[in-house]
Amino acid sequence: MPNEWAKSVLSEIENISKERIDEVIREFMKDYKEGLLETKDWPTRVSGYTVAKAALNAYTRMLAKKFPGSCVNCICPGYVKTDINHNTGILSIDDGAENPARLALLPDNGPSGLFFALNEVVPF
Repeated sequence: MPNEWAKSVLSEIENISKERIDEVIREFMKDYKEGLLETKDWPTRVSGYTVAKAALNAYTRMLAKKFPGSCVNCICPGYVKTDINHNTGILSIDDGAENPARLALLPDNGPSGLFFALNEVVPF
């Protein structure tokens, strides 16, 4: 996320709230409609996807903090061969399903508030 303001808001784990996440999305949408993505330092390639993914990751951390007895995580299964990408992915559907299934089966005291990509914890 090149936009430093959005990055800082979405990274404030202790102060993140639904309202703050919505504020970032509203600002992005305003700048998008006004053609200011590049000027305001938003992502210009797959910008909607990138901002939505960053907001979802922040929301995950917020929920994990709000419900400490639950296991709340994000996962990217990888580039899976599916209809949505015209089967150009590099992972089979079975390979892509393996990591989300593993995450769903974590024990009750498993990690929470994290982002997993291909079974690895990665920074937001």
